[in-house]
Amino acid sequence: MLATCLSMTTNSYSEHYRRDGVRITHDPYAPGMAEKYGTPGRTDGEGFNPYADSVVLEYTAASSCVIHPIIRLPVKSSSDGGGYALSTLMLEDAAMLTSMLDKFPDLANDVTTGGAQSLHMCGMSPHNQHAARYLVEHDADIEALDTYGMTPLQRMASNNLATGARVLLEAGADFTNVGKCGRSPLHIARGSAANDVAQRSPEGSSGSKSNVIKLIVTRREGAPEVGGEYHHRSPVDIPKGFAAVCEAQGWDILSTWARLNGVDPRADTWFAHSTNDSYIYHNKIDGKWWIDGPDGKGVWVVDGPTHAPPSHGWTHMKKSTKEGGPKIFTIRKLKDKR
Repeated sequence: MLATCLSMTTNSYSEHYRRDGVRITHDPYAPGMAEKYGTPGRTDGEGFNPYADSVVLEYTAASSCVIHPIIRLPVKSSSDGGGYALSTLMLEDAAMLTSMLDKFPDLANDVTTGGAQSLHMCGMSPHNQHAARYLVEHDADIEALDTYGMTPLQRMASNNLATGARVLLEAGADFTNVGKCGRSPLHIARGSAANDVAQRSPEGSSGSKSNVIKLIVTRREGAPEVGGEYHHRSPVDIPKGFAAVCEAQGWDILSTWARLNGVDPRADTWFAHSTNDSYIYHNKIDGKWWIDGPDGKGVWVVDGPTHAPPSHGWTHMKKSTKEGGPKIFTIRKLKDKR
């Protein structure tokens, strides 16, 4: 729910609950709510309703549309330049969703209205949560952040969607990840009286990349050599390019690698390109994922959790721009995979 990150403090107003029993963590009748969102019964038919604590998603023939750049079919657009990805509109039809994801893998991480990806939208309704497994099976980003700084698991927690939350946790999502919202999924669930999620999910759960089979890097303008498949490697093995940079700078290779990547065999695995010496690792010093070229020099970087390289948002090291940035697909081994 959109207000979870906007108002998580203790208030003096009487408690309000949604129809499904989830506690509303903001005051829907606070000064300014009516002006911003409309009075009860007169809220935006396609936006946030603070009195019901929900987002209304409607798609009709009368809605304004744009043509999706990949599949050349109409997709709803919004006045601020956003819109609903086609995969979002198919969340209630598993067969159609799977068929489209098989044909167009990029749809799994399409960015839709409010900066949300399809996994976020799964966390917005009890029915859509069941589509989370199909999206994860098609390499959706399990820790993606929307405009409000929330992950898909935080969305599931805020709406008490235990089935969807379980899928994300089994895929390796972190129940302690606060995103940019500042509240972990567990805290959000408890604060919203989302008991199904709070009771089902272990408090100590942490994200994992132990089930990552490989990474695939696509759309790498200006650095074609970093595109392709990457497979996990033990931190005992140090990338050749990394070692070469250390030698050129007069740095001790082992200690520098330990500080930047780490040497824990379970937590500090990195990913080596299948055909050249490019590599991907999570830098412990700056908290960013790095894609380094065969020469060991950084090409693309992005903020992200240690266990899940983000699918979007990579910045070019030299140009300081996200333009032409790569898209990352994380292929994971899942439990009970269909």
